[in-house]
Amino acid sequence: MADLPAQIACIRREIALRERVYPKWVAAGRMKQEAADRELATMTAVLVSLEALKAADNLLRGTDA
Repeated sequence: MADLPAQIACIRREIALRERVYPKWVAAGRMKQEAADRELATMTAVLVSLEALKAADNLLRGTDA
């Protein structure tokens, strides 16, 4: 299993990709704007959750990394 920093980096890349692709898909009629908004909001929530887990882990370990 990938560690938290790797998961966070991966989700950041995925969000950036979707931010570039979704507007094109919406313009082409391949995706509805509501679906694009929902997907980006969900991916952002995943990122927030992973970052909170990492912060809690750092707190328990007494580290800032």
